[in-house]
Amino acid sequence: MYFSRVQLQPEVQRSSQLSQVLTSNSYGLHQLLWDLFPAEEKRSFLFREEIAKEQLKNQRRTKGESLFYIVSRHDPQTETPIFRVESKVYAPVISQGQQFAFKLRANPIVAKKKPGKKNSVRHDVVMNAQRRLLEELASCLGILDVQRQKKSVLRHRILTAWKDGEKRFCSERLREDIRTNERFESLADAHMEPVQLMDWALRAASDFALESWLKDKGVRNGFELVHDEGMNGSKRLQFQAEGYRWHAMPKKGRDAGFSSVDFDGVLQVNNSELFQAMLFNGIGPAKAFGCGLMMVRRM
Repeated sequence: MYFSRVQLQPEVQRSSQLSQVLTSNSYGLHQLLWDLFPAEEKRSFLFREEIAKEQLKNQRRTKGESLFYIVSRHDPQTETPIFRVESKVYAPVISQGQQFAFKLRANPIVAKKKPGKKNSVRHDVVMNAQRRLLEELASCLGILDVQRQKKSVLRHRILTAWKDGEKRFCSERLREDIRTNERFESLADAHMEPVQLMDWALRAASDFALESWLKDKGVRNGFELVHDEGMNGSKRLQFQAEGYRWHAMPKKGRDAGFSSVDFDGVLQVNNSELFQAMLFNGIGPAKAFGCGLMMVRRM
């Protein structure tokens, strides 16, 4: 295996028009990466896109251009007019019990079966968690016909019914959702208006769903998230999930696209073979669009 760092050639960066065309079309830029590999390798490598000036702080001339980290089975070609390629052999030695700081950009989805349907349907983990919370609140408030309503419309109906009916259980329910997430529990007893309380509860639900998703991936890939003992004796996961983004793909349909989330934290290896295979093969779908590559650093 090989680990590579790929940047636009200085000549390309200096050509403002060419650089703008490339960087404004991220999908097209990703396709150009495929040309670094043999035909049989296309789409089978993992990559992660970063901003050069954030990764190479000691290099004065770097700006907001893209920089790519790639894990591949073949050594990418280095003679290319578009990219500057630095590559090295990637053969990490992994042992059980090791701890690593990690970064992962992933496309977290959950498969759900619909009544009467044979095949499962994929759902965005964040949207699924938020939708579930809203539908449960709507049910408690007696709001009907919620299945086909947009999330924004449903949220508005809930807040209206909550205000009109002065339903205390809404506040109590949302505060409990916040309280059960260790990264949000300090907000559970803060004074908040219904809109604020709703927004924080939705964030807490999304965060917990992402944590559960990654834990499940860890079971399958030989690792677990690490707890850090706090000053008051409490143990909190060294983990965070942020940077949720929706990437539209209009060429594939009006509503086509995929989501990505940036995870980082500390993990411990439980099965070295499964973990090493995951480093080479990635986690989750949308690998052709820059998701799934876990980058690790020894603690």
